[in-house]
Amino acid sequence: MSVLRLKNLTAYWRIALACALLQYPAAQPVLLAAEPVEAEPLQKQQEKTETLLVGIYFNGTLLDEAIIYRTGSGYWIAFEPFLKKSGLQEEGRTGTIVSYPTDLGTLTFDTSALESFESEPCISFHDLKSAFLAQPSFDPSLFAVMLDIPWRPGARQVRKREEPDVKAPSGTISYIGIEAQADHDFKGTTNKNILLESSGRVLGGVWSMTARGDPEEKMTASRYNWTTFNRNLAIRLGTGYSGSYSLLGSTYMTGLQFGWNNRSIIRKLDAEQAYGSDMFLNFDSNQLRTLEGSAPPGGIAELRFDGEVVARQRINLDGTFTFPNVRMDSDLRRTEVYVYLRSINENPIKTIDFSQSVSSRSLPAGEVMVRGGAGRTGNILDGEHGSSRNTEAFTDMLYGVSRRVTLETAVQQNADAGTADLLTGAVLSIGSRWTSALYLARSNERSGADIQLEGRYRSWDLSYWGTRHDKGYGSDTAPREESHSMRWTVRPAEGITLQTIGRHQRSADSLVHSYLLPAATLSPFSWWRMTATPHDDRTYRYETGLRLGRHDRVQGIYDNKVISLDYQHDISRELNVRLVNDYSFSTSDAVTNLGLDWYPEGSSRDIVATLLSYSGGSFGISGSWSRHINTGMRLAMQYSFNMNNAANLSTSTLIPLNATDESRKSASITLSWDLGWSNRGFIPINRNEVTLTRGALAGSLDIQSSSTLSSSDINDIKILMNGRSIQQRQLNGDFFLGRLPPGIYRVSIDRENLPIELVSEQKEMKVEIRNGAVTGIKIPLYARYGAAGKVADRNGIGIAGMLVKITDVQGEIVATAVTNRFGYYRVDGLRSGTYLATADSDKGAGHDRAPSREFSISNDYVFD
Repeated sequence: MSVLRLKNLTAYWRIALACALLQYPAAQPVLLAAEPVEAEPLQKQQEKTETLLVGIYFNGTLLDEAIIYRTGSGYWIAFEPFLKKSGLQEEGRTGTIVSYPTDLGTLTFDTSALESFESEPCISFHDLKSAFLAQPSFDPSLFAVMLDIPWRPGARQVRKREEPDVKAPSGTISYIGIEAQADHDFKGTTNKNILLESSGRVLGGVWSMTARGDPEEKMTASRYNWTTFNRNLAIRLGTGYSGSYSLLGSTYMTGLQFGWNNRSIIRKLDAEQAYGSDMFLNFDSNQLRTLEGSAPPGGIAELRFDGEVVARQRINLDGTFTFPNVRMDSDLRRTEVYVYLRSINENPIKTIDFSQSVSSRSLPAGEVMVRGGAGRTGNILDGEHGSSRNTEAFTDMLYGVSRRVTLETAVQQNADAGTADLLTGAVLSIGSRWTSALYLARSNERSGADIQLEGRYRSWDLSYWGTRHDKGYGSDTAPREESHSMRWTVRPAEGITLQTIGRHQRSADSLVHSYLLPAATLSPFSWWRMTATPHDDRTYRYETGLRLGRHDRVQGIYDNKVISLDYQHDISRELNVRLVNDYSFSTSDAVTNLGLDWYPEGSSRDIVATLLSYSGGSFGISGSWSRHINTGMRLAMQYSFNMNNAANLSTSTLIPLNATDESRKSASITLSWDLGWSNRGFIPINRNEVTLTRGALAGSLDIQSSSTLSSSDINDIKILMNGRSIQQRQLNGDFFLGRLPPGIYRVSIDRENLPIELVSEQKEMKVEIRNGAVTGIKIPLYARYGAAGKVADRNGIGIAGMLVKITDVQGEIVATAVTNRFGYYRVDGLRSGTYLATADSDKGAGHDRAPSREFSISNDYVFD
C-alpha cells in the first residue's frame, strides 16, 4: 500500500512540473544560468492581475459582455466601453480633467486616475463611485458587474410647459353656495335665514366671502378676505383671528395678516376656504376648526368627544364629511370621528383622531416661521359704531433650532388693556417618545405660564397641561387662575383601555374643580363595547353598545340621572327602524320614540324619515324628506307636531331657527345649492372642496348619440386622474373631484364598468387645475353597436375568406371583416344609422357585381 502511494505522489509532481513549464514561451529557454534573475517586489506580487470575462449590467439590463480586471486593490473595467454604453459625451477638457453633462448636472473626472491593463485604459470601482456617482458591484451568482447609475446622459432638458386640452378658468368667480332655511309655527310666525358663500380669483389671489341673515331684513357679511401667496410668503386682507399661542388668546379683527416661511408656507396655509373658521395658518388649532376628511359616499361620520357622540352626519356623495366650527378647547379630551360604511350597526371602518398635540407647533431644524398682522378689532362691516373698535397688532416667530427644539416668541397688542403682551416659549422633543412645551407670557403687566407634557408608548400614554395666571393677567378684572389637567391611558390588552383623568382648577380663592377619577373602555368582543367617563362635576356617563349580528344594535346610556335605551334594526338595505326610550329618575318622566328611515331603492340620495313620540299621555309625530338632487343641490323638508318632549332622536339635520316650548306644530324647509363657475358655465359642485391652496374638477359623462341608455345608467363609472382612481361618484352622469393640487392632469374614464354599448372615443384629455378655481369638462360617450351576417352562395353554403366592407350613408368605409370558415362575419363599433354591407372577393379586390345588402341599426345589435 505504501509503494502505491509513493508512485502516485511521484506522478503528481511530474504532471505539475510539466504544466508549469508549458506556461513559458517556447522561444525562450527555461533556465538562464548566465543572467541573474531579480526577485519580484512583494507589492507587485500582491498586485497580480486576474482577468475575468463577465456580463455588464446597466441599471439591471445586460448591455455588454467584456473583460474586467481584478487586482488586490479591487475591480477595474474598460473606460471607453463604459462611456459608450452609458451614453456619456465629453463636454470639455482642461488638462486631465474632463467634464460630462447629465440630467443631474455635470460630472468631472481626472483621467490621470486611469490604469492600463493590456494597453486598455480602465477605471476602478472606487472612481466610478466617487466621480460618476455609480454604485458598481460584482455579482458572483450572475458572474457579472452590476452598475446602478442615477443619471441620464446629456444636459438637463428644460421641460416645456405642457399645454392642457382644457384650461382652468381665469374668471373672478369660482363658486356660489346658498343655504336657505325657513320654518313656520302655524301661529303666524315665519323665520327665514339665508347663508351665502362665494369665492373666486382676482389679482393673483383667492377671495372668499360669507354673508348671512334674514333676506327681508338684513344680510351681514360675517367673513370676507383675499389671500395671495407664493412658496414662502402669504398675505391676507380681511377678517381673521390674531394671536399666537393660547396663553395670549386671540381677537377677531379686520385688517392685514402675513405669514413667511424660509422653506414653504403652503403646507401651513389653512385648507378650509368654505365653512371657514377665519384661520389663516393651521397651527392656530386652539380656535374654531373645521374637521373634515374622506370616507365612502353615503356612509356615516360620527363626531365624538371622549367617546360621547356630539354630532352625526351622512357623508357627501363625493366622499367627504365636514364638521364646521368645532372648538378645540385647551384640555386633553379625545376628539375623534368614527366612519361607518352604511349603518352605525356595523363596526366603524376607520377612526380619525383630531385630538390636539403640542408637537404640532414644532418645526424641523433650520425652519423659520413668522406670522403677524394689524387691523381693527371685530368685523368692520357688521354695523357697529366705529368708536367701539380698538387697534390690534401682533407678531409671532417660531424657529426650529434642531429637530428636538423649537423656540417661539410673540408680541401682541392687548386691545382691552392697551399694553403690549409678550410671549416666549419652547417645544422640546425628549427622545422619540416624549414632547414638552414651556411658555411664559406677560399680559397687562402680569405674568402667566403654560406647560405641557406628552409621552406616548405602545401600551400607555400620559398627557399633562397646566396653566397659571396672576391676578389682572389680560385685564384688570381678571382673577388669579390656576388649572392642571392630567390623563394617563393604559392599554394592558386588546379591547381594554384604562384611564386616570384628573383636573384641578382654582379661580381667585375658589376651588372650581378638583378630582382624580378612573375611566375605562372595555371591548371584550368586537360586538360589545362599554365605557365609563367622568364629568367635571364628578358624575359619570356610562354607555354600553351591543351589535347583534349585522342588522341589530342595542345601546344603553346612563347620564345625569337619565337612562336611555336605544334599539336599531336594519330591516333591509332600504329600511331601518329605531326604538328609543328615555327615563329621568329626577322627574319620573318617560319618553318613547319610534323612528323609521327609508332609503328608496337603497340609494343614499333619498332619505325619508318618520318619528313617532309618546310622553305623558300625548303623542307627537315628525316626518322629513331629504334628497340630493345632484352633486351640488340638496333639498330637505320636515314637519313636526307636538314633538317638544322628544329626546335623543332627530329625523334630519334640520334645526328650527327659533323653536319654543309652545310650538306644537312647525314646518321647515332647507335648500342647499352649490354652483361652481367654470369654462362650462355654472355646474354643480361641493364648495367645501374648493380651497385656498387647491382646486376642483367638475364634469359630466354625456351620451352623445341616440341610445336607450340614460344618465342614470352611468352612475358608477370611475374617473381616473393620471391613471389612478379617485374616490367619487357620478350622479346622473355628473361627477366632482375636489381638493386637487394645482397642475395638469390626464383625465380618463375606467371603461371596465361602462355599459357594453358605450365607448369613449378620446382616450384621455389633459386638464389644468388651479387653486381656488373649478375646471369644467365634458366627456362624450357614444353608443356603438355591432352587426353580424353571413355570405353564402345560391345554395346557402357559407363562403369563407370573403372581405366584407361596411359603408355609411356618405359612402365612407367604417368597418371591415373577413368571413370565417362557415361564411359568418361580425363588425363592431357602429353607431345607430343606415349602412351598406358589401362582400368583395377573398383578396379584397372589388368588382361591379359584388353582392351587397343594406341594414339599419337602431339602438341595438343587428344579427342577420
